[in-house]
Amino acid sequence: MKFKKIIPIIYLLFGTLALPQPSIAEEKIVVIPLIQSSKGLSGKNFNYLEGKPELRLLKVKIPVGLKTPVHTHPSPMLIHVTRGRLKHVRGEEINFFKAGDAFIESNNGGAHYVKNVGKKPAILHVGVVSVVGMPTTINK
Repeated sequence: MKFKKIIPIIYLLFGTLALPQPSIAEEKIVVIPLIQSSKGLSGKNFNYLEGKPELRLLKVKIPVGLKTPVHTHPSPMLIHVTRGRLKHVRGEEINFFKAGDAFIESNNGGAHYVKNVGKKPAILHVGVVSVVGMPTTINK
């Protein structure tokens, strides 16, 4: 009598093992290029620096309404906006970036500032190709 009650449970247990299971081998690594260039946002070429190389990856949070000081970058960098909306101003040139956008800053690009014009704090991931001891930004 107890055996008749266990049979459906055994069938259910072993029956689910026969169902197709997703295989790790079926999943693929996906590489999606976000940006590639030999020039920065300013249209100027960038160049690599003399000295002991150093790579940096920075997470930058910019509060709503905040504007950075006018500054330059002594080394080239890749910027990926992961949240928010930015206004990038270099002289008369104005660019807007939103989450998902990427851009390159040349170390020959000139002075600029960035303002968070969104409704929530902006988050940027910044990759810097630099040398040991060199600052990331130089305020003007």
